[in-house]
Amino acid sequence: MILLKADFFRVKKLIYLPFVILLMGYTSGYAQQQPDTAIEHLVVYRTVVYKPFPVSGRVIGVNLESVKGGQVINICSADTGRTDDNGFFHLSAAAGDTLAFVSPKYSATVVGVRSQKDKFNVILIKRKTASLPPGYAESDYNKAAREDNNLLKILDKDAKAEGKWNY
Repeated sequence: MILLKADFFRVKKLIYLPFVILLMGYTSGYAQQQPDTAIEHLVVYRTVVYKPFPVSGRVIGVNLESVKGGQVINICSADTGRTDDNGFFHLSAAAGDTLAFVSPKYSATVVGVRSQKDKFNVILIKRKTASLPPGYAESDYNKAAREDNNLLKILDKDAKAEGKWNY
């Protein structure tokens, strides 16, 4: 059998084909095995120290009555407490924590802790925004939120006039 020059080059190409495939597989496998580059120089670490301090305040209801046995929860640290017979509470928190005030008769209220000097005077009401039906319109929510905020402003003014926040 006599091979022509053109046939010889086809056979030669077929002989090199497995080596080329192996070489491509080896280099792609090698590329996947390279370790990731450390990015430590890109990350800035900030040390935040949690320094709790005592916080206290008073919780009253919609009729300016003291909320007895209301639960006060520090959401960030899971520390809990209850209001006494006069609605006063004492708890530990740090700046940036969030306190939740919960009582069965009223809607829960959430307040942020900014500094140790904060006085927590909380009025619990049954919020209209909490009782909206499913699928409510945004305008309905905005109207209910305005009514809730107006009621809270009036109650806060009355509480100051009656001396509820003097302690």
